[in-house]
Amino acid sequence: MKMMRTCFLAYAGLIALLILVAGSATAQTHQHAEASKLTTCPNCGMVLKEWAHTNHEFTNPEGSFRTCSIHCVTDMSQKSVTQAKEVRVALHLQPEKMIPAETAVYVIGSKDPGTMTQVSKLAFESKDAAEKFMAEKGGKPGSFADALAVATQELPKAKPMIQTNRKNKGKIVDPVDQDRCPVCNMVPARYPNFNAQLIMADKKRFHFCSTQCLFEFMQEPPKHGASTGDVGDVWLHDHVSGRYIFGKNAYYVVGSKVHGPMGPEAIAFDLKSEATDFAKANGGQVFKFGKITPAAIKAK
Repeated sequence: MKMMRTCFLAYAGLIALLILVAGSATAQTHQHAEASKLTTCPNCGMVLKEWAHTNHEFTNPEGSFRTCSIHCVTDMSQKSVTQAKEVRVALHLQPEKMIPAETAVYVIGSKDPGTMTQVSKLAFESKDAAEKFMAEKGGKPGSFADALAVATQELPKAKPMIQTNRKNKGKIVDPVDQDRCPVCNMVPARYPNFNAQLIMADKKRFHFCSTQCLFEFMQEPPKHGASTGDVGDVWLHDHVSGRYIFGKNAYYVVGSKVHGPMGPEAIAFDLKSEATDFAKANGGQVFKFGKITPAAIKAK
């Protein structure tokens, strides 16, 4: 009888373990399925399929993501003060195939260009595949940890350079005196610390005096002169550095004592830690882009 009881407990334990493993695998599959639905990089707005050979997928406490590059994995980790987990990477020569990043061999610094970097970090499934590529294109082999370390070291210099490139290519355009905010008709150029801009799906650009007007516009774009309701890239200023940042991945403090041109404002930050410190000093709460409404900004 005692032996039967022991066997039963062992069997029950095995079943519980299998359920746990299956549940974990199902959760991971769901997370990767959610990430694969993304069409643009959540960190920079670039079209993922155009940079498919350097795409990465990962999860963190904020969700599941697919980025254009390891640069954006690193940047998002720094911004959110979290570590990327369950990272998968597209193979450089087979971008339709993704493998766990920890098993990939990265070639760092080859002649083939990377994405969002001057030092490419390209993934291969095996050491043999990497060595064959390096014989023609150069570079040095490394692990995911090695590639991540290089990307992390690059960040401070990469961000100003990327902003310059965006301006040179017309992705970001500074407002001029002739531009008017479509919501309040004020002149955005007069408010360099607060103005924002967005590009609609039809490529039409709108400038705003403040984030209050930006989010008001986004509630009903056609009401304010847009021909479509589909919003593309959003650019605004980091409260600390003054540098343009991608609005859809910024952190916002709503309800603080710091006001903008229209009064209450959603103050934008590139780093979550700086948003949190600001909220502690000035009041308010920290939100991500998708959680903000004009009513929340104006609430007393």
